[in-house]
Amino acid sequence: AGRTWKGRYRGQRQKWFAMRFTGEDDEINVASPGGGGHKAEFVTWRWEPMKNLPELIVPFKRPVYERVVKEFSALAGTRI
Repeated sequence: AGRTWKGRYRGQRQKWFAMRFTGEDDEINVASPGGGGHKAEFVTWRWEPMKNLPELIVPFKRPVYERVVKEFSALAGTRI
């Protein structure tokens, strides 16, 4: 990446948003997203307590997820 971008590569910038799902679990369809208009990216899904998320992600992304959990914990009604 250093040669391609002449040493100016700094990685990706991410923005995180908190949203509350108010529907029913059976409304979530990862096998046929968008009613079949999109290729499936996932095979299955499950709800997890937010505090568990950093342990479920690949190690190099954990610091980002730890920060997101800390910042969003009040919105989820939990304190970390």
